[in-house]
Amino acid sequence: MLKVIIGKDNTMHIPHIVGVIIGFLIAWIIISIPVWLASKLFSSESSFPRAMAASLLSIIVFAIIVAIFAFIASVINNPFVLPIGFIIGLIGILGVYKAIFDVGWLGALGIAILAFIISIVIDIILAAVGLGAFTLIHLLHIKI
Repeated sequence: MLKVIIGKDNTMHIPHIVGVIIGFLIAWIIISIPVWLASKLFSSESSFPRAMAASLLSIIVFAIIVAIFAFIASVINNPFVLPIGFIIGLIGILGVYKAIFDVGWLGALGIAILAFIISIVIDIILAAVGLGAFTLIHLLHIKI
């Protein structure tokens, strides 16, 4: 059973874990929109659920690859390994797009570049209407 906590000032506060989950879902949907729009130009297999899967899997693949290279860099005490991990992580993102949207490497690169450009435009629009990331966190009463 979910309890909503009402503060002394009669405002409802969302419990922390619920706020984090809601914030994650909102961010995941917003991140998936540029991927979905970009994939429509490059793939006949484009759909919003595929874009959501691609955005989530690409973040996971990138994080795992960068973490592995960060560990290797710390073990061998060589910071120059990190940029190599970053580049391989970006290639991993392209591999995810290639597999999910059934495109070639250039199509995956096109999706990545166009999604990046679309996300910048969406960020500018959201900032212009006052819905930046910190505004959403404040509205959901999430404490960082």
